[in-house]
This record gives sequence, C-alpha cells and structure tokens, in this order.
Amino acid sequence: MKKSLAKEWETLSESQDKLRLWTDKIHSVTEDHYDHSFIIKMAQKLHDKLGGKEFIKSVRLVGEVLGHLEQYLGDQFIEYRVRHLIKNGTFEIKGSSRAMKYYSIKLARQNR
Repeated sequence: MKKSLAKEWETLSESQDKLRLWTDKIHSVTEDHYDHSFIIKMAQKLHDKLGGKEFIKSVRLVGEVLGHLEQYLGDQFIEYRVRHLIKNGTFEIKGSSRAMKYYSIKLARQNR
C-alpha cells in the first residue's frame, strides 16, 4: 500500500495538469470540466430566479457553484473559470473585473 501511494504521488507531482478530482482515486480532468456541467447551469438557474434579465453578482455564482459541488475546489479556481467564460463570450460582465466582489455577470444572449 505504501509503495503504491508513493508511486501515485510521483506520477501526480510530475504532471502539469491543473485540475484533479478524487473519486475512488485521484485522476486528472480538463480545466473546463465544470464549465458547462456546473458554472453555466448554475448561472442559468440563478437567472431564472431573477426573471432572466438581471446581472448576478459573480460572488453569488461562485458561492452557489461551491455549495453544490461534491468535490472541493477553491473559489479562486471557480472565479478563474468564470473569467474565462467572460473572455470567450459566454457571460457578459458589468462592473470592474479587478476582484469578484466588484462585478456582476449574465449569460450572453446566444447562451440563454
């Protein structure tokens, strides 16, 4: 057991992967793994609650995602993914992007 854990650690420490999940063992997934399955779906749910017209605070979205995930991910990683979704046009932004408490997001028209 000790040797297999040491071997697993060596493999993980040499990997350049950015996101790892733990189910029965640790495995790597692409960094966009939660974009559609959690972040965008959660944004759609929050927009539906608000009638689909309002911007929602990015902090609220990040908190909702973290609260519903079965894996532990830090809020910084979730915000990193939200910023990526802003850059690729999935979300529109209102406010200053210098910190997540200063901006709000909504789904871009083509993604509603």
